[in-house]
Amino acid sequence: MRIKLLLSAIIFLFVSNLSYSYDSTRVSFSEAMDALDAEEYEKAVELFTSYIRIATGHDEGYYQRGNAYYELKQYDKALTDYSTAYNMGYQKNEVMFFRMGTILKENKNYLTALDYFNKAVSIDKKYIEAYLELGNLYLLNEDYKNAKENYEKALTIDPNYPEVNFALGEIEMRSGNYGDAAVFYEKAIKLDTTSNLKYYYQLGMAYNSLKDSVNTIKNLNKALQINPGYGLANYGLAMVYNENGNYTKAIEQLTKAIDSKGSGLMPNLLYTERGITYLKLNDVDNAYKDFDFAIKINPNDTDSYLERGKILYHMGKDSLAFSDFAKVISIDEQKGEAYAYRGIIYMQRQQPEFAEPDLKKAILFNPEDTVALFNLGNVYYSMDDFQNALNYYIKALKVNPKYSEVFENRGICYYNLGFYKLAAADFEAAMRYNPKLTEKLQPLYQDAKLR
Repeated sequence: MRIKLLLSAIIFLFVSNLSYSYDSTRVSFSEAMDALDAEEYEKAVELFTSYIRIATGHDEGYYQRGNAYYELKQYDKALTDYSTAYNMGYQKNEVMFFRMGTILKENKNYLTALDYFNKAVSIDKKYIEAYLELGNLYLLNEDYKNAKENYEKALTIDPNYPEVNFALGEIEMRSGNYGDAAVFYEKAIKLDTTSNLKYYYQLGMAYNSLKDSVNTIKNLNKALQINPGYGLANYGLAMVYNENGNYTKAIEQLTKAIDSKGSGLMPNLLYTERGITYLKLNDVDNAYKDFDFAIKINPNDTDSYLERGKILYHMGKDSLAFSDFAKVISIDEQKGEAYAYRGIIYMQRQQPEFAEPDLKKAILFNPEDTVALFNLGNVYYSMDDFQNALNYYIKALKVNPKYSEVFENRGICYYNLGFYKLAAADFEAAMRYNPKLTEKLQPLYQDAKLR
């Protein structure tokens, strides 16, 4: 009898413990949904997790926990839960597919994102946000036809959707139809009640492409009124002021762009642009500082090496300039101007055998580089190869008909080849375009005329 009672007690204790354990973890689906509906997302995750431990086959449980994760911006976990729900057969909710698409788009998995956005609109033919995202993905792939088709579907649902009008403006902008782009951007601005600064920025840039400085400045300034730290708008204004020759204002805007943090602009580019603008104002010291700083930020900034090298060259610091030009070429073998300047330095060092290939490369990349054409002519001139020298001088004068030094050297070539009348005409042109050459060339001119 004692054995039976003891056994019964053990069985009762086991069953009691089992019952207690089950009751303590059991959570109903409705309890978890209540937390989700109350926007208590962390609590909802905990409750859905407890619920799923019991109801392991409930696909909607994973879907709803995915929603809680999504609201908590824990997108990877949300995607995992959505995918689990989908694979278990939960395929009837357009919001889930839309959210999966947005997460995958953010992760740059564009093809799969496209598939999920299509699933969303297949369930809800009026899901305007999904059509917008489909259009955005096609736009990203420069498939303007399909992008436009999806944007227009969105507009049939809501003609007053500002973001869709803006997106259609983007298609026109990228297609070079700047006037049509401006129309769509203006409509987006008219429909938008939140003063979206990117609408004003893009409208300003559309007007900039139309060479309408007044409206460019007006709209970029509106973008800056919304966000004074929006460096892209400062950079856009700098472009306009540079084009208009207002270099002081351009520098002011570039400085603001530099001071704006997180604007999406490359800092070294801004310093390089400001340095080039300083050069237009003949402020060589500040230009040099900007190029130097741009190089410190980005040691592969070829534009700054090139511009700094040109400053050093004109300062007579040929060795330092040579190093900068060589650095440019080592980073980008297609920078023709760097070859031209390095070739000139080789000529000054009386090394025509090294100058010749550099100058030929410069002309290969830019057939209208008059400095390279002139100096390649000088290479052959230094070798007494007057006929080849003539060929390059003629090409240089076709690009720049008032290049006095070319007239001078071509005249000497003609003289040495016995074409005295042509030589006299070139000497005369050289003196006309540069009167400082008169004293030097007058005797040669008179001699050529008498022959």
